Amino acid sequence: MERRAGSVAGDRPSLWTGALAGYAASRTMDAVTGWFHGRQSGASRQREQEIAPGGTLAQLGRRLGRAAGRDLDDATADRVGTAVHRAFGVTYGVVAAALVRRGVHPLRAGLLVGAGAFLLVDEGTALPTLTSYPLVSHARGVVGHATVGTGIGLLLWLTGRS
Repeated sequence: MERRAGSVAGDRPSLWTGALAGYAASRTMDAVTGWFHGRQSGASRQREQEIAPGGTLAQLGRRLGRAAGRDLDDATADRVGTAVHRAFGVTYGVVAAALVRRGVHPLRAGLLVGAGAFLLVDEGTALPTLTSYPLVSHARGVVGHATVGTGIGLLLWLTGRS
């Protein structure tokens, strides 16, 4: 099959490639959002702690522990939440790779998946407390999911180049 400039025809990343791209992009997202969080005001960080003590990943870990009938300590809850966060990242990469296999450009696929993840996971799961969080917390989510989407898209695009 002949490739045209700018075409993704013939670029069919494996779902494993997508999974690895999602994992790497998830790690990158954490670095970027950690940097962003460190630059937030003390008041915004304090408000986040009031809403979700230990952070959202630790809260997720605690909820999953309770669902399994266990009361997890802070460190274990954080590890569980982080593992779920990584699994989401891997899933996002697989979904983006599946989109690319269906003809969507890799960067567009990554950004679509990142935007969907932000809307469904970040904002969708926070509906009961949506207005309680400082605006900067939502901005960090936008930056984080734009990072994960861009990272997945770039990695899929780079691995598809010949």
